[in-house]
Amino acid sequence: MSTPLLTPVVLLGAILGSGVAAFVWVFRDTPGAKPLGVFMIAASVMALAQGMSLATPPLATKIYWSNVAATVSTALPVAWLATVLAYAESDRAVRGRTLAVLLLEPALFAALVWTNADHALVWTDRWIETVDGASVLVAEFGLAMWAHVGYAFLLVAVGGLELLRVTVRSNDYFRSQGTALLAAAFVPVSIVALSLYGVVPAQYELIGLGFVFAGLVMTATLFRGRLLSITPAMRRLGREAVIDEMDDRIVILDDADRIVDVNPAAARLFDVDPDDVVGAKLERIAARLADAIDALENGQAELAIDGPEGRRYYDVRVSRLYRSYGGVAGRVVSVRDVTGRRLHEQRLDVLNRVLRHNLRNELNVVRGNAELLRREVEPTDTDVERRLDRIEGTVDTVSARSEKIGQVSRALDRDCDGDFDAATRLDGLAAAVEDRHPDLTVRVRVPDGLTVVGGPSLERAFEELFENAAEHAGDAPTVEVTADRTDGPFAAVRVEDDGPGIDRQERVVIEEGRETALEHGSGVGLWLVNWVVQECGGDIEFGECDEGTVVVVTLPDADADGGLGAGSGSGDASGDVHTDDALLDADERAGLGADD
Repeated sequence: MSTPLLTPVVLLGAILGSGVAAFVWVFRDTPGAKPLGVFMIAASVMALAQGMSLATPPLATKIYWSNVAATVSTALPVAWLATVLAYAESDRAVRGRTLAVLLLEPALFAALVWTNADHALVWTDRWIETVDGASVLVAEFGLAMWAHVGYAFLLVAVGGLELLRVTVRSNDYFRSQGTALLAAAFVPVSIVALSLYGVVPAQYELIGLGFVFAGLVMTATLFRGRLLSITPAMRRLGREAVIDEMDDRIVILDDADRIVDVNPAAARLFDVDPDDVVGAKLERIAARLADAIDALENGQAELAIDGPEGRRYYDVRVSRLYRSYGGVAGRVVSVRDVTGRRLHEQRLDVLNRVLRHNLRNELNVVRGNAELLRREVEPTDTDVERRLDRIEGTVDTVSARSEKIGQVSRALDRDCDGDFDAATRLDGLAAAVEDRHPDLTVRVRVPDGLTVVGGPSLERAFEELFENAAEHAGDAPTVEVTADRTDGPFAAVRVEDDGPGIDRQERVVIEEGRETALEHGSGVGLWLVNWVVQECGGDIEFGECDEGTVVVVTLPDADADGGLGAGSGSGDASGDVHTDDALLDADERAGLGADD
């Protein structure tokens, strides 16, 4: 009597599975590799037992290998579930007491398998039938077998649902991994179901082979896609670690404003236990935060809280969480301590007020007294006259510098999100500066229709560059202004004068973006130009020339592809000029100096 033709294939699958099991076991320190290794060992032994059952004719031998196959099969559902949970979320991995509970049924079933002759609960009868000249073992299943199959299918279903949950919520990379695992489980489960109901003939022992195939797919995904080293669980744990360690207070809410989670920083701020507040309404735990969220403008609000360290100020931001199938699932509330920034802004505001108003008033007193003193000085006393001239000149310089600081503040407060018609505005600006400085000549060569991103503050920046040339150059200064589009969505405006050039120290502090006690500028004019250009999305560079100064201002081209221009276009450029010119009052224009 011959053996079924499938026997060598089943035995070959067992050998292949054993090799893969050994390979996986080498990397057993990888989270999840141990249960995967157990899965491969059990699948290989099961395939071996089923192959031996097909290869050996005697009934007793076939029953023995059938018992072996049934015994080792009990480990497969548990190993599958443990591998899936390690992949999906390692903090819920099967271990310790959970593992012991899950193994109770397999242990009981294995005992019933080897004592089946006494109770017939697993198999009610087993016998040999001859099919195509080969002897095969045929069996009728008892109650224990059906109960065990139900338990095994339950574990596989739990793992499959967990995989499905992770797959739906993951990106494409993890979605392909989850799909591969689900497909791997589907094959042996389908074979088991078809075999139990007699769809697969008894001479085709495919169950063990199906589990070996599943193990091969899982292992291939593990080492080709690094399934267990780059997993949703690892990604989630990394994000949780970042949130737990960050100084920002994070509160996660569901769509009913119930607290889902808080990080340690938020728990300390609101003096709550992170575990106790889960499920509670936000207004009950942090009423002031709930009020701040309700008063949000543009997704941002400010929150003030009095505590042991005094009053602290917080910047509150809210981001929506969306379900994978659409709809808002909840919100993430970020609370950042901005007390230091607020105090710094307060100090700057006070110092700015003192410099611009109080100091200016006191300087007026000094100048007034100097004028009164001049009336009492003898006309012949030239030395005193010279000293009075020095006092008045110094007072005027300090007052002008104070006024310029005010201009800088006002210019930077304006939006820089419109379109700046470079040709029209620079021509008009050149004419205005030439009127104030008759000896100055400004030549503008800018292509018609060249529009860059900018606003009123950008006009102030170019005016500052022109004024610099007028103040620092010789008797007949000349300024050359040229512009053209560059590679990429930008345009470059080149401002060149024939003056003495900008001092190296003035350039260094702008290029490095900071001032120190040893390296600092003498004024704020170049800082104004730098800040405005950066606010408009550009930058400035200082070029080299034989004489004078070259400043290259690079700005986003409003008409370039990609929509960098934030305004409505340049179709009504003249109207924009009149509107923005109105914002530049006469005092500001007259106060433009060259103290830099």
